[in-house]
Amino acid sequence: MSGRTRDCSDTLEPEMTPAEQAFLRDLIRRENFSGTHLEIGTAAGGSLCSMMSCFHDDARPRFVVVDRMNYFPRQKDIVCQNLEQHGLSPAAVDFRESSSATAFHAAAAQQERFDFMLIDACHKILAVMADLRWMRLLNVGGIACFHDYATKFPGVKLSVDRLLARYNNYEIVGQADSLLAIRKTAICRSGEISLADNAYGMAMVIPLTIERKLKKWNLRKSA
Repeated sequence: MSGRTRDCSDTLEPEMTPAEQAFLRDLIRRENFSGTHLEIGTAAGGSLCSMMSCFHDDARPRFVVVDRMNYFPRQKDIVCQNLEQHGLSPAAVDFRESSSATAFHAAAAQQERFDFMLIDACHKILAVMADLRWMRLLNVGGIACFHDYATKFPGVKLSVDRLLARYNNYEIVGQADSLLAIRKTAICRSGEISLADNAYGMAMVIPLTIERKLKKWNLRKSA
């Protein structure tokens, strides 16, 4: 388990700006999907609580969370505590404590489908590419949101930009700060995220690592 601490583990708030939180809530209420909602990367469950609270108890769709639960100590306990403080039952959430890749293969084997996705897990490019495979399981008409879609997080932005450039079955719904929402307009017969996409991600690992280290070095130098 990671020994890192995160502010959200104390505040229990979403790791989103107020504008992003409002955009997410308005989107969920407007679409009012009845199918399963998926969150990949939940931190302290702040966004999960916000999304689930958009529905009345008797009309809330199924929620699935994929997270290793090692982002900070006692993460799962803190998420459950957050849910309870919002009047939500942890038992109502299907927690899948595994990597995104492992959980995806299991979901694909069961032919699961989702109406809504919030993807906000590891921001390294290979991890984001793995998360994007879940788009194969998004229903036509469904929406996926990507947090930290910004130049500050090149692993996220480059991966999502490549998805939008290579797969024409998606359209942008809107964006608030670094939260981007896209809609699936058709099925991709070949399946989103190919060997070429993965090869691109692998090729970008070293350049992005060097860029990240140079930025850290420049920050220390200017301090």
